Amino acid sequence: MNLKKYTIFTLSLLTSFLLLGACGNTNKEEEENVPDGTVTNPQQSETIDESQTTENQENEFGFQSFNLHIDTVENKDSVLVEYNVNQADTDVKYTNVQQTADLQGDSAYALLQPIFMELHLTKEMSDEEVIEKVTSQFGVNAFNNFNLEVEYADGENKTYTANTTE
Repeated sequence: MNLKKYTIFTLSLLTSFLLLGACGNTNKEEEENVPDGTVTNPQQSETIDESQTTENQENEFGFQSFNLHIDTVENKDSVLVEYNVNQADTDVKYTNVQQTADLQGDSAYALLQPIFMELHLTKEMSDEEVIEKVTSQFGVNAFNNFNLEVEYADGENKTYTANTTE
């Protein structure tokens, strides 16, 4: 009787190990690169090309180029932004003396994306409205010189300038 219990216990234990081993994830590397709760399809992600990414960035913000230069009373070159989307890649540079930011590439884009999303710039806006929105989003209360060049998604270029001595 004792031998029968031992055999059943051993078989149950071995069966449990086999079932656990068969149910385990055999592709650990892919799982580690994915945030919890997200599902990926590796075949789908490989089919996205750079032109789709560039097109999404243009449509996301409404412009393909955004070059900003603001001088404040305290600092010349207080805010500098270069954002240019082209077919090959996206060039991004961001300097903001007030926020001690001096970044390029992906880290600059990470800081600029929420700002650009809130701007909602259109070429129909007045110069004053654009200047007020941009200075507000970049945390500039007073400036000496403001220069913004925007190339909208349709290819039209607009320049916004203002000089004050507050």
